[in-house]
Amino acid sequence: MSRSKPYLETLERSAGRTDATIRWARFLGETFGTTGALNCLRYYEDLGWISPLVREQMTSYLRGLSLGEIHNKRYDEPTSLEYPLESLSGTLFSAHAQSLEYIATIRGDDLEEHVMIARMAERRVERRIDDQEESDEPDEMVSVIRDESPSY
Repeated sequence: MSRSKPYLETLERSAGRTDATIRWARFLGETFGTTGALNCLRYYEDLGWISPLVREQMTSYLRGLSLGEIHNKRYDEPTSLEYPLESLSGTLFSAHAQSLEYIATIRGDDLEEHVMIARMAERRVERRIDDQEESDEPDEMVSVIRDESPSY
């Protein structure tokens, strides 16, 4: 369970964000059904994506869905995602990635910016590893591990 405050703490009542909230509720209902959607919300709360308040607010939205808006497809059907999450399209995680995109939209955040920063950090780490492999001197941590003798 996340110890930092949730990514999305409340559902603000602005036109664009309310529309995104309703679309997210429909998405959850259509994809997971009522029980599955409620389980997803609890899971997102455990991950720190949403607060308990958002889970309660979303539960109210889910209760307002019609039968036609509930469970029209299976959660494991491939979901086609757009940039920046397109690499998750067709995976079992794609439905949850779509939820994260809705959460970011509701929060008013730019998910693309976060993905770009993460990719830049990943490239920096890869370059650092490549530089260390080219160097004859092993990384300090590798030296510590190699120098320790097993204690049996």
